Amino acid sequence: NHGFRGGDPFSSSQSTLAAGGVLWLLCSFLTLLPGCDSEYSPRSEHSSRSEYSSRTESHPYSLIWISLDTLRADHLGIYGYERETSPFLDDLARRGLYFNWAVTPQNTTLPAHITMFTGYHPTVHQVMFSRSVNPGVQLKPSVITLPVVLQEAGFATRAWVDGGKMSGHHGFNFGFEKYDDEPCYFPKKLSAVLDQLDELAPESLFFYFIHTYQLHSPYPAPVGYDDLYTTEGTKTEAQEKRDLYDGCIRFVDDQLSWFVEELEKRGIPDRTIIVITGDHGENFQEYGFTDIGHGSSNLHQNITRVPWIILHPDPAYRGRCIPELTGLVDFPNTMLALLGFDEILPGGGVNVFDPGQAEPREYLSWTLKSWSLFSGEYHLIYSEKNPSPENNRLYRFTKDVREEVPLDDPEVADILRERLKKIRAGFKKQSQKHTSNLRQFGPWSCPTR
Repeated sequence: NHGFRGGDPFSSSQSTLAAGGVLWLLCSFLTLLPGCDSEYSPRSEHSSRSEYSSRTESHPYSLIWISLDTLRADHLGIYGYERETSPFLDDLARRGLYFNWAVTPQNTTLPAHITMFTGYHPTVHQVMFSRSVNPGVQLKPSVITLPVVLQEAGFATRAWVDGGKMSGHHGFNFGFEKYDDEPCYFPKKLSAVLDQLDELAPESLFFYFIHTYQLHSPYPAPVGYDDLYTTEGTKTEAQEKRDLYDGCIRFVDDQLSWFVEELEKRGIPDRTIIVITGDHGENFQEYGFTDIGHGSSNLHQNITRVPWIILHPDPAYRGRCIPELTGLVDFPNTMLALLGFDEILPGGGVNVFDPGQAEPREYLSWTLKSWSLFSGEYHLIYSEKNPSPENNRLYRFTKDVREEVPLDDPEVADILRERLKKIRAGFKKQSQKHTSNLRQFGPWSCPTR
């Protein structure tokens, strides 16, 4: 029985509890504004994949998407970090567009990326585990993903990823003409992308996906970056690892500076959207947790808040910070809209720039042991399995961005727990209806297309 595994689906297209006082929050919860029904209702279903390539007549832009695995937002200067780890990314965000608070739906690489490829929340697609826990779990070949849509619309599609949880065996390779999942030194990977761009005809549309574990444990900061940031005095292991992590960020930042400069020499940003995301954050024994990494039940902002930066050729998308709460579940339909497509993937994520989606939304993250709900100005962290304080907290994240002072507000906490309970019940219905159509189990050989 490969059915529901204790997670409940969540669609970010639902309306949310707006920020405000307890009375307004309570009224919102009780009335559940139209669209707040947690049961999944796809915006558009299609009988044939060929329909996806005919939704619009032209797509003016290509797309380069760079996924920086394990990059937490609060270690970049643009998000308030005190160390100068990211001068280039900070400048890119200011020149382009960035989301102030983007929420990952899960704390690990595989499910977070499947969500960004499909728009389905991890509690629905449930492509959760890799070889060690659940060998062979993968997307079904029939699932429509972002690269599938772009390939069928005539885009040249290539990917350079670091394997592991991003292996093509999980279905990430669907829609790519070539999916290179052999681990590769990040600068060499970027050079390979430039070489491939040089072989394309100038008028070609393309989608290139780049992924790296350069920031992931064991934090392989190269010489010159491994001692760039040092904590004075006696250091704990967590502080030593954090210093190395920051060195890795600066190394990646410098490589991206060179890469984008090379793109600009070729005129690529004039006709290409460049997007940079994290997939989840990292913990260095913070918030009462003793782990270093992201595998615990921790769902504080150091895990759930990730960067999402866009450099768009259109000046209308330049010099902007989007303050509203958003989530990676919205990534594929937002990017498709920016590329000239209608909002077509039925997973539940929305185009965040659609005026029809102007209402604030709420976003759920989860581990196998805990839940996190961002709603309005509040962030609830809740665990039925672990009643310890670090797993059960409430923050007003709009005022306390580092989540340093938990709120003592039982009334708001109770309202949000009830809201979370209802959402999870809706998720379970969505999972029971759709999960078997989204994932499969089998040998480590996926069909390609």
